[in-house]
Amino acid sequence: MGSKVYEPGDIGQALRDIGVEPGDTVFLHSNLGFFGAPKGVRTADEMCEVFLKALKEVLGETGTLVVPVFSYSFCHGEVFDPKTTKSTCGMFPEYVRKQAGVLRSLDPNFSIAAWGRLAEFYVENPAHESFGEGCFWERFLAQDGKIVCMNTDAGVTFLHYVERCNRVAYRYNKAFNGTYIDYGGQEHKDYFVHFVYDMDRPEDESFCEPLDALCRQRKVCRSVDLGKGSVMAMGARAFFDLVSEELKRSPRFLTRGGYQPI
Repeated sequence: MGSKVYEPGDIGQALRDIGVEPGDTVFLHSNLGFFGAPKGVRTADEMCEVFLKALKEVLGETGTLVVPVFSYSFCHGEVFDPKTTKSTCGMFPEYVRKQAGVLRSLDPNFSIAAWGRLAEFYVENPAHESFGEGCFWERFLAQDGKIVCMNTDAGVTFLHYVERCNRVAYRYNKAFNGTYIDYGGQEHKDYFVHFVYDMDRPEDESFCEPLDALCRQRKVCRSVDLGKGSVMAMGARAFFDLVSEELKRSPRFLTRGGYQPI
């Protein structure tokens, strides 16, 4: 891993080194704490501010940043309010969600928060099937967005969309009913569909560690060190094609009970 000491300016350089460019759409999975704090940063909010500033500077006025602010509200029988329902995805997505100019989708289980040129395109009219036709992930793939992982492996949420497109046998659609509040304050009774596995079959649980090695072996991802951690990027189309190809070779390679060494 990288040096423990790093400057705020090193963040932008790391993003450029893994191929992030002005105008890109970036979907970001993050665990900022593992980097250690940049020099001069003392609080969690300051750290989030520094990382968000770096991302915006690299993406530029034509770029778009998307973060997961999943709440699984309908899964838990809770009311979803896009203005107040907290993200379960860590400190950085929750920080981004609350910033001016950031939009949030109305998917009560898998909402996303977006900033930038295509923000409205990504959050508008969420599909009832969170990983099906018309969903955010379909739009993201059509734009060939980049998945950026800060101290996380290749087991990204986008995988469920790839699995859904490949009609894997170990997951199925399950509808969850509930109530959400729109941005005008009106309540709506509705349903949203999650692509789940049978929890009574632990062998079907996701097991994605070997996927990391596959992505590196096939050069689908680029990674650099930063602080005590690392930053990695993968193109959505290249990742989709790689996983789809491997699912044809080994249909359960993404499950705990089905991985076969290459």
